[in-house]
Amino acid sequence: MMKKFRIAMAFVGVLIGAGFASGQEMLQYFTAFGIWGIIGSLLSVFIFAFFGYSLIDLGHQFKAVSHRDVLEKIVPPIVGALIDIFLLLTLFGIGVVMIAGAGSNLNQQFGLPLWLGAAIVSLLVIIVGLLGTKRVIDAIGAMAPFLIALVVIIAATTIWTNPIDWQVLNTAARSLETPLPNWFISTLNYASVNLTTAAATSFLIGGQEEDGQVARQGGLLGGIITGLLIVFINFTLFIVSDQVAAYDMPMLQMAALLSPIVGVIMSVLIFLEIWNTAMSVLYSFVTSYVNPSKKQFNMLFITVICVAFVLSFGGFKDVIGFVYPAVGYGGFIILSLFVIAWFKMRRQS
Repeated sequence: MMKKFRIAMAFVGVLIGAGFASGQEMLQYFTAFGIWGIIGSLLSVFIFAFFGYSLIDLGHQFKAVSHRDVLEKIVPPIVGALIDIFLLLTLFGIGVVMIAGAGSNLNQQFGLPLWLGAAIVSLLVIIVGLLGTKRVIDAIGAMAPFLIALVVIIAATTIWTNPIDWQVLNTAARSLETPLPNWFISTLNYASVNLTTAAATSFLIGGQEEDGQVARQGGLLGGIITGLLIVFINFTLFIVSDQVAAYDMPMLQMAALLSPIVGVIMSVLIFLEIWNTAMSVLYSFVTSYVNPSKKQFNMLFITVICVAFVLSFGGFKDVIGFVYPAVGYGGFIILSLFVIAWFKMRRQS
């Protein structure tokens, strides 16, 4: 049971940083569509549960060390090369966004310079990334339960202490800006960008687990937990959207509204989860080129993190609004190929 939970938390940990740790993603993808956004968040439970199960299963079946171990077995070389390029750009791009997000997080809560927060998270990524694959997975999963617990407490308290007038709240939420055309496309795009980002690490998680049933059930559990968190967080942001929409980190502001101490704790946990995601995507990016056991890995890993740090000085909020939808649309095709490959694999086995 502990193995399943570890896998589930590793899967959730990858998605929390890129998907909803800041709350900015949730505002743009779900909350901005009001009540329809709530319906979209409910749909996401089933989407993430299915892909948590199937992506980790693919990684297990092919004993993946990187996403290339899966691609070379499910698609022709040319298609695999194109997908590889897209995934690598996605991994690196999300890593840059996460480093920028770490800077915004510490700037909003503590007033630290943006570069300092980015530098701290970059250093943490380097330190843990050099420790090896298993420790990366353990580190990703270790932080998730703490953030989940705090998010549930904050969300429950916010829901309990704020009056719910559906018409007023829906009007306020619908006034938010979003780059997506409607709630259904937004839901699919959100799932796509997050699962495309998590695919490489999911394959790695599955490849490290010897027991296929444990791997699949852990992925399923992780997907369900992720989906339920999306529902819970979105509904909470829906209730207080007029109070948090102006901030880069709406989740952090929501915590600060309850208590300054809670705000500090939330800031630390958000920072750690952003670090987890930055670490997982950038680690997967580097392992696509060099096996972690090779001597060249350490130097390449450090170099990549330093480049990502330099590129991170941009507007966190605006980058999400542009990069995430673009990755999401491209991810539709890639995830469809993964689904087809998974069904074929299951039939053959």
